[in-house]
Amino acid sequence: MEIAADGTLLITEQITFDFNGSFTGAYRDIPLRSGEAVLDVVVVEGTTVFSPGAPTELGSSGSPNSFGVAALGDRARVVWHYQAADEQRTFTISYRMTGLTVAYDDVVDVNLQVWGDEWKVDLDQIEAMMHLPGSPQPGDVRVYAHPASVQGFTEFAADGVTPLLYAVNVPPSTFVEMRVVFPRSLLTSTAGATVRAGIGLEGILADEEAEIERGDAAAEHDDAVRDSILASLLLLVPVPFAVIWGYARFGSEPNVDYDREYEQEPPSDHPPAVIGSLVSQGRADEASFTATMFDLIRRGVFTAEPISIERSTWGGLRRESMSDLQIGLGNTEIQLKEYERNVVTIVERVLEEGPQPLTEFRKHIREDAAANAATYQSFRKAVGDGTQSAGLLDLSGRYKGPLVLVAIALVVAGVAWLVGPWLVKVVTGAANETAFHGGVIGVSILVGFIYFGLAFMRRLWVRRSRQGALLAKRWGAFRRYLEDFSRMEEAPPMSLAIWEQYLVYGIALGVAEDVLEAARLQAPQAVSESSHLYWYGNHGFGGHSSNAISGIERALNGAFASPSSSGGGGGFSGGGGGGGGGGGGGAW
Repeated sequence: MEIAADGTLLITEQITFDFNGSFTGAYRDIPLRSGEAVLDVVVVEGTTVFSPGAPTELGSSGSPNSFGVAALGDRARVVWHYQAADEQRTFTISYRMTGLTVAYDDVVDVNLQVWGDEWKVDLDQIEAMMHLPGSPQPGDVRVYAHPASVQGFTEFAADGVTPLLYAVNVPPSTFVEMRVVFPRSLLTSTAGATVRAGIGLEGILADEEAEIERGDAAAEHDDAVRDSILASLLLLVPVPFAVIWGYARFGSEPNVDYDREYEQEPPSDHPPAVIGSLVSQGRADEASFTATMFDLIRRGVFTAEPISIERSTWGGLRRESMSDLQIGLGNTEIQLKEYERNVVTIVERVLEEGPQPLTEFRKHIREDAAANAATYQSFRKAVGDGTQSAGLLDLSGRYKGPLVLVAIALVVAGVAWLVGPWLVKVVTGAANETAFHGGVIGVSILVGFIYFGLAFMRRLWVRRSRQGALLAKRWGAFRRYLEDFSRMEEAPPMSLAIWEQYLVYGIALGVAEDVLEAARLQAPQAVSESSHLYWYGNHGFGGHSSNAISGIERALNGAFASPSSSGGGGGFSGGGGGGGGGGGGGAW
């Protein structure tokens, strides 16, 4: 760039494009403010001078080595045409710009964006040089660059008076601004400048001081953000290690030596709800409730009678007869475990008006949802307690693990508070202690919430005891036996009690359908004639199984939810931006 003696700005831009693919056109937009104009545009590539008069519409086709200039009111657009494919090409655009230079009584202010924020690509590097008119003396010329976010610097050439700018890694949509101030006496006229009466240097220096302060504030903010992020990382890094440690220490299953494929009879005499809880590590669900209910039928606490019911289908247009199981009260005075008594309590509420088919259970449970939800939660807790008291679960990690995590978090936070700022200063050369401590406090609160949430992750802190792990493998083998039972060519002779026991455990283990199928194929006639759990219905042996077993599980799913529960839903300084020129461009 060169400042003419009358203040006109003579600009020569060398733009290197790295083409990936085939391209035939490019453009350069130069913004214009009131009183500014772009004149005498020339486009050159190497020794080839492009001819004027080419079309200026973006995406248009023109003869290679031609260009055109369009006046668009608030900007001048230069469009040139060529042919390029997968190569680097450098184009030189030269033009005169009037009105941008501002001449005060004492100084001349040239504030130019040498790279505009309308460029949507990043820029590896940019160099700018501004030659001044007359014979300036060292010390008479000032040069500034904006914004502070750009990596770069300004200096003077070897003559001590020619300003230089250098910047690298300019992000997309980011301008680079060069501001040069020199004595008004170097101009011989102001024909190419904008004249403003009065002293200008004082205001320019105040503007730049304000830019420096804004840049320092931005840098301080960036340092604060950096230090807060470093504090966050320092405190968050231990979290995944703590989770891994917690699982390894309290959640991973003991290794037991067991490799049998099948167990042909129940491996222990634990109740079905306890077995369901064992295989799910202490969790009791609707399957455990259903298994307990059918076990109580087997033991005579409830009565069960196959019945036929009529249900509306096809929107009430048809009525269909279906088999169901009607439940009544039997001998409820026998000695029962706590969770079995919880099941009896809920069923007694359902049967308040007399025996009911299983298909009506969900409706009646929801009629007293709050009380039944509380009783169901008592059932789940009692089953978990029973599984633990049987020595099958190790819950020590539930209390020890979270406490250890909290202790670790406090130690890490304390160390970070004391040595963190010093460590950041050693690594980066500066540290914002207030920001770092603020980050420690904020992230400590976040880590506290994380650890609080981890405390409720059963899989992390609850595991089976060695005895429980071995028994879980044996019950897993028994489950496989029940799954494959119906496919066995010969089944061992079994009594009615064994068949009913198999079905109850099959419900708890989630394979009731397999047991029903085995009974259909292999059970003696006496089972269907005498059992309260197996019966013939209009949907085959075992009755309408979706009503009898899987259906009651589905019916109970969500029935115990409390009615109150619901879901919710130098360098560069300041900011700048006041310079003329800039703009952007592109290619097609």
